[in-house]
Order: sequence, then C-alpha cells, then structure tokens
Amino acid sequence: MLEIKTRDHGELTVLGLNGCLSTGLGLEALHPYIEKLIAEKRLNLVLNAKDVSVIDSRGVGELVACFSLIKRSGGTLKVADPSPIVRDVLRITKLPKIIEVHDTEEAALASFAT
Repeated sequence: MLEIKTRDHGELTVLGLNGCLSTGLGLEALHPYIEKLIAEKRLNLVLNAKDVSVIDSRGVGELVACFSLIKRSGGTLKVADPSPIVRDVLRITKLPKIIEVHDTEEAALASFAT
C-alpha cells in the first residue's frame, strides 16, 4: 500500500510517500493525487521517498508520467531523500537525467529558489 501525506511549504508542496511504488500495491493512487494537486494549482512538488520500501518498473514509469503531467501544466516535480533501494533503481534507470533527485528534502526545497 502507498500512503501519501501532503505538507505545504509556502508555494511548494511536499508529498511524503510511505510504502510501495509498485504494481498492485497502491501505486495507482499516485497519479490521481497528482492530478488533484494540479487542479488546485499546486504545481511545484517534492516527492519525499525516504519511506518508500519498493519500486518496480511501473513505479519508475509512474514517476515519469507524473513528472510529464506536472511539466505540461507549468510546474516542477523533484524527488527527495530516496531510500537506498529507490536510489539504486533511479540510478540504474538513469531517471536523475530527467527528474531532479536530491539527497534531502531541504535540498530539494532550496533548489526551487535557484
């Protein structure tokens, strides 16, 4: 199961993800959640992946799909504090060439100021 907790930092929104970014384990909740935030004009998002225990190819694809959706809407999505397994999968799939990945949530939030 994937649990999503939202926190606002001024104009930025942090989504704290807890659980699995994999097929059949709650991944299908992420895209509609992102669509809802876009409808609310909350377009600068940080996904805190510290508590994500599993990610599969579908999870990687969903991250790219959410990134594309936000970008088309004029916003930005960044990943922060990925767990070791998520960090490895992102590195293997070369996702950091597409989506910014930061070691900490603070660094991801600060990167919006530059």
